[in-house]
Amino acid sequence: MMALLANMSSANLAFIDGIGFDPFFRGLLSVLVGVVVMIGGTYLLVATNSGFRTGALISGAALFGWNFLMGVIWTIYAIGWIGQAESWALVELNDGELAFAETESVAELGLALESVDIETEGVTSSDPDIAQGEAVVFATDNIGRFADWRYLASSNPRRGEAVASADVFLTEGLYEATSDYVVLSYGAFNIGGKPLLDPEISADDPNKSAWVESFTDLPARALHKLDTTFIHFWHPQELMVIQVQGSLDQPTLPGQPPPIPTADPDKSVVSVVMERDRGGPLPALFGGTRVTPALFAIFNGILFAIFSWVLHTRDKREAAIRAAAA
Repeated sequence: MMALLANMSSANLAFIDGIGFDPFFRGLLSVLVGVVVMIGGTYLLVATNSGFRTGALISGAALFGWNFLMGVIWTIYAIGWIGQAESWALVELNDGELAFAETESVAELGLALESVDIETEGVTSSDPDIAQGEAVVFATDNIGRFADWRYLASSNPRRGEAVASADVFLTEGLYEATSDYVVLSYGAFNIGGKPLLDPEISADDPNKSAWVESFTDLPARALHKLDTTFIHFWHPQELMVIQVQGSLDQPTLPGQPPPIPTADPDKSVVSVVMERDRGGPLPALFGGTRVTPALFAIFNGILFAIFSWVLHTRDKREAAIRAAAA
């Protein structure tokens, strides 16, 4: 009997030690203890002054009211308990002639690129950073020649995100590894989406906006925010084209680092056409990132309204009883 109790005691201790070392259970127990102490403590404090039923209503209204405000903040800034993040979805892989793409607007871009070359017409500097800035300025000034497609510099974060998605699609289909191709320096274009605040772009630094952080810029930024948020709240379709070209077959010499991938001019240019997937049930109106916090806010707002209505009805009933007694 003693041996059985000893074995059970050691098993229990092992279970408790396992929970202590498991991050999930430690976090779960910490949250449960915090909820019980904070919410339970608040309820006990209120219940001692107003009774356990009224205290429960007051504590519930306070809790759901706080959750409602928190959900509103989460929805505005897309933080906290967020939903599906935005991503790029593959539309088509065009190998060769972009002018024969299935998407009409992409085919128009292909026809435009046959008659205009950013690198030869708009770039004069040998410095890569300055050259990218010159390319952005040239494409912006001649956007009609590019069928209204916007050129994205290699330092543009939106281009970097799209290239990462394109790598996944390319390695799943045409290529075995990212070293088998090279992303063209002047091969990233996008169209659609909400209108951007077009600053005066500096040719010396494509990352640096010429907007000066001063009070004179605030009206333009405020009007742009008002226009894109409340007036034109609809999110139109946004397409992205990333162009790559197969790399040269360069042998790796013994004791030397792998050679830098270089585009092979004899190989065809592959264009990855992607569409922005905002997620959610109504992506054109509401992005998937904000769906979850919005539903959380609505759910808690309804519960807050119910608890508040019950408290209000209870107060009216008690006021009527006191008036009748008087």
